[in-house]
Amino acid sequence: MVHEILKELNENNSTNYKLEVLKKYKDDKRLQQVLQMTYDAVAFTYGMSVNQIEKFKPEKLEIPINLDFAIASLLSNFCTREVTGHKALQMASNIIGNLKQDDADLIKKIINRDLKINVGKTQINKVWPGLITKPVYMRCGVYSEKTAKSISFPAIVQLKADGTYREFTVQNGHVESRSRSGESYEYPKIFEGLKNYEDGVYVGELTVKGIDDRAKGNGLINSDNPPHDDIIVQLWDYITLDEYSQAGKKDRKNPCETPYIKRWVQLNAIEYVNPHPNIEMIPAYECNTLQDALEATSKWMTDGFEGAILKDLNGVFKDGTSKHQLKLKLEISAEMRCTGFNEGTKGTKREGKVGSIKFANDEGTIQGSCSGFTDKELDYFTENQDKLVGKIMEVQFNDLSKASGNEFYALSHPRFIEWRDDKDETDSLDKVFELRQMAMDLK
Repeated sequence: MVHEILKELNENNSTNYKLEVLKKYKDDKRLQQVLQMTYDAVAFTYGMSVNQIEKFKPEKLEIPINLDFAIASLLSNFCTREVTGHKALQMASNIIGNLKQDDADLIKKIINRDLKINVGKTQINKVWPGLITKPVYMRCGVYSEKTAKSISFPAIVQLKADGTYREFTVQNGHVESRSRSGESYEYPKIFEGLKNYEDGVYVGELTVKGIDDRAKGNGLINSDNPPHDDIIVQLWDYITLDEYSQAGKKDRKNPCETPYIKRWVQLNAIEYVNPHPNIEMIPAYECNTLQDALEATSKWMTDGFEGAILKDLNGVFKDGTSKHQLKLKLEISAEMRCTGFNEGTKGTKREGKVGSIKFANDEGTIQGSCSGFTDKELDYFTENQDKLVGKIMEVQFNDLSKASGNEFYALSHPRFIEWRDDKDETDSLDKVFELRQMAMDLK
């Protein structure tokens, strides 16, 4: 029956249609179970991917295998971690390989967390309230004149590492790791170090040792064969098991009471007495003013990082967006002159077209190139290069720096904003430094 319901859900892509179909089969227990096992990554974890399973050749089994048996095996063998590693992968391969095709496809979809029906967790929970568990996660607010009122100084500013978010639960020497969405992962080297930590939930970001390209590092971390020896977790928070559990409950307005300064100090102490090469503290500074925080942010952004997080020392852990931890990022705009175009990279959609715009100020003290334009703009730029060279353009950037041996400055993370037909002069280096200072003062 569940196969027919999933097929019916795909007959129309309207949200209202899908909700009506779900309501129509609201009492179908197997549908509820399949939806929950697929989309509830908090309550149901399998510790494997279909790509990993397919590397194992299925063995012919003596006993008949059906969908009931396969689902029971997922629950009893894999969700409970009763069977792990290669043994689990071979068992899963055997089960899938001995199922009917439609049942095998369904089990694969459950493990891959996608039934291919274009239905989200919110829609499912509208029909069955609370069926899909929402992971506990504290988000950052964005710094503005309004949100700034929630930060008191002295405060802490920490690097926004732009890696892969993970939280680690330690209980009686047993370690588990989850993503922001609740997916379970295993990191043997990190687990080895964390098993000696005090019980609690440790929050941080994964990066790969020796790799500065964050996109490349995140790709390796999320691959089927992560470089575990080189994966580093940079920790920034520690929450007791009790407060973490309370934060997920909706019947209390402010369930947590431990201020961030206490959590941060305790985390540093735990890490200090349990050193491990794959566990670090996130780079951080105490700041007495916003200017201090922006100076640190500017330095990190010059080094290629995305920005920083400013945290109030009295902030408590909560599920949802916290007004006590705010993203910091410099955004400055300056007028530059288009001096030419770089060709697009071969093998990409920009091959044979414009890849980026070259720019400089009229003093020659600032030079560089930028992209950040739309596909429609790309086509226009490609067809009108001769007309655009020499025009004034607005470039947004995060900072500026001068590399050793260069006679000019470069803009950090430059992005094209628009052509300025109302301008005929570029900004001087002194003016750009003034703009940078103004951006910092206005934060």
